[in-house]
Amino acid sequence: MKNIFLSLLLLSGFAPGLRAEDAAVNPASVSVSTAAAPADPDANVKMPTPAYFKRFWGDLKELPAKPFHWKRNDWLIAGAVVGGSFLAFTVDGQIRNYYLNHRSKFLQGVSDVTTHFGDYQQQAPIIMGLWVTGVGMQNLTMQKMAGDALEASIISAGIITPLLVLTSGRALPEENEDPMKFKPFQSGRYSYPSGHTTAAFALATVIDQNLRESFGYWQTPIVYGMAVGCAESRIYDAKHYLSDIILGAGIGWGVGYWVANKPRGQERQVYVIPAPSGAALVYKF
Repeated sequence: MKNIFLSLLLLSGFAPGLRAEDAAVNPASVSVSTAAAPADPDANVKMPTPAYFKRFWGDLKELPAKPFHWKRNDWLIAGAVVGGSFLAFTVDGQIRNYYLNHRSKFLQGVSDVTTHFGDYQQQAPIIMGLWVTGVGMQNLTMQKMAGDALEASIISAGIITPLLVLTSGRALPEENEDPMKFKPFQSGRYSYPSGHTTAAFALATVIDQNLRESFGYWQTPIVYGMAVGCAESRIYDAKHYLSDIILGAGIGWGVGYWVANKPRGQERQVYVIPAPSGAALVYKF
């Protein structure tokens, strides 16, 4: 990653008594840094470096308090997802019956393919492939994408969704229970929300967000098409209700967007260096 130096302030105008030759005598006396430069300034976007796991741990610690820092739009999005999921409760049974009565080889084939986009056994090779490609091609974007995908999948589908599943206690549609029946903290009740859908949307969002700067939106319909296909397959296979899908998609998208758009890479540094008429404050990033 390129080092960019910006002279933000020429100190001589504010400190005329400071002479460049004085600073040259003892450079350490006028050199200030906000953070020690790591050996690899981009280490926190690369797996499996200590800096990456440090950043992962920092994000985990930040997560519980994150809603307290949401802005108005964040609350509107969260409200729309939760509200849409609750509204879907009223039609969950009808939609399930519709899929049971409309079976086809085509839909089954689509379901068999797309459902795996949210399966950790399939996501692991995808993430590994991104990482290997990034390392082999020395492509920082690909390496960041792999690291973001791993973190987003673990946080959303490995932590948040399982906690909600445990506390909601809703049976899967294939159990033929009343969809409005909830028994919290009982094993075997894994319906609300959908873990596959959560993981699929987390991965899709990470890929989409990381490629936006270089490729625009060409990848958006592809990755989200796979995520939507995964979500639809969970309903088709009687593994989840529509309300499970909506909440799972919202969680996956939200975590994926947050992880992918957090500032990563080089740490900021500020230096005071000698200048012809005094000294300059330099910002490095």
